[in-house]
Amino acid sequence: MSAAAEAAGGVAGAPGAAAALRAEGVGKRYGDAVVLSDVAIELRGGRVDGLIGRNGAGKSTLVNVLTGRTPADAGTIAVGGAALSLRGPADALAAGVVAVPQELVMPLDMTVTEVVTFGAEPTRGAFLARRRADREVRELLASIGLDVDVRRRVSELPVSWQRVVLLAQALHRAARVLILDEPTAAMNAEDCQRVLAVVRRLRERGLAILYISHRFDEVEQLCDRVTVMADGRVVDAMEGDALTHARLVQAITGSEVEAERPARRTRGGAMANAPAPGDAVAPAGASAPADAPALTATALRGAKLDGVDLRVAAGEIVGVAGLPGSGVEELFLQLAGHERPAGGSVAVGERRLTSMRAAKRLGVSFLPASRAAAALTSEPVLENLALPALEQCGRRGFVTPAAIRRRAGEVVERLSLRPVAERRMGQLSGGNQQRVLVGAKLLAQPRFLLLEDPTVGVDVAARAELHALLWSLADEGFGCLVGSSDAEELLELCDRVAVFRRGRIVASFAAAEASEQKLVAAMTGDVAAPAAHQ
Repeated sequence: MSAAAEAAGGVAGAPGAAAALRAEGVGKRYGDAVVLSDVAIELRGGRVDGLIGRNGAGKSTLVNVLTGRTPADAGTIAVGGAALSLRGPADALAAGVVAVPQELVMPLDMTVTEVVTFGAEPTRGAFLARRRADREVRELLASIGLDVDVRRRVSELPVSWQRVVLLAQALHRAARVLILDEPTAAMNAEDCQRVLAVVRRLRERGLAILYISHRFDEVEQLCDRVTVMADGRVVDAMEGDALTHARLVQAITGSEVEAERPARRTRGGAMANAPAPGDAVAPAGASAPADAPALTATALRGAKLDGVDLRVAAGEIVGVAGLPGSGVEELFLQLAGHERPAGGSVAVGERRLTSMRAAKRLGVSFLPASRAAAALTSEPVLENLALPALEQCGRRGFVTPAAIRRRAGEVVERLSLRPVAERRMGQLSGGNQQRVLVGAKLLAQPRFLLLEDPTVGVDVAARAELHALLWSLADEGFGCLVGSSDAEELLELCDRVAVFRRGRIVASFAAAEASEQKLVAAMTGDVAAPAAHQ
């Protein structure tokens, strides 16, 4: 029987069959950092198991261990009752453990048949059996409810169909255990339902499915059991009547979160954990007058944005919270002039922002989440600091080291970067890299800072330093828009938080009056939203 035919007839057999994965005592560390500790999880045929947890909880590392991409330091893994020795991804595939990643990694110029059969193409002698391949893929897709011309190029399909094509690829490889990482992250409601319907069909046919998602409404309606991870451990599990949206939110946020949240900045500059006066970091003269212009988005539309109104005033820190695919990423690109809106407008005061050049002229500076995209890691700190202002560091087209030192010197002193100023960016810690990148933006003398996940990958101490920096900048008159997937951080850092879901602002909170539970609930499910969206 071909792999496709076997898939169409039920790869894993009836629910509860031996196509289950059991992991026990799984551990993994990198140096002194423990990323997985005594993790146990069991996936059963005919069941969808959810896996949830904050960023950094250990979910990705666990998936990498289960699929052979990362060797475990401790523990055992068995599939169908047989112990599995994983020396690499090929061993996991041979055992029927297949992961479909969050990012759609496939050659979009290939046909549906070519993608589904990639690496396991049917042959006749030394030649590809194209008609047989088309027939197998057509039957396989029909078995999971997708009617599509298998000779169409994948690039011509909606994103949800592209995702289903990858699911079909997993079935063609005779998957017994299917791991889905954020399968609906960048989809609208209609596309999500199409993918969820396919997942339900796969459950009915007996596959063991691990479903990883931050969208708790989907987890609640789809999963039979949910495992919760935090700090590399399994901290909770729920099923049946206990599996509710409220319980999911509580499991992620924890009951102690509100009591433990540190004191935060209040408008007007007062904060219980404020740095000493000499620690304030801001360019001289940045204080904004009362009539300073605001950065305003009006009825913004785009591939994922659906009529967004947002305003950031001088001296204000506004947070935006949303899951991947919610529209937050596109919002930053449009506000920074990197993308033109399909509708609506962006302005600073009365002046329209229509391009990256206009953004720079109007004082809007954007720092993306990826440090690799914003930094020259092989170059020294001073060059990275001066990068946004190189035209001011030379004469007659020549940039001199002395000019770079003069230009960057003030920021080096204010950010306490002198000990690392001569080192290369790639040699710095995440926190120091982030301080350098923020300092580089300050050299361009902006009015507004757009920051995506400004503390991603930095330790607790560096995060506190960056927060204090942003508070002092706001006190000096900067407007800051901060995007983060960490609800706790937004509540600690910001004056108010707007929550995005499916391209719209669905809730807006004064940070001092909100809770992490409210933000997570708004991001992950349909909740009643406070009226203020500005």
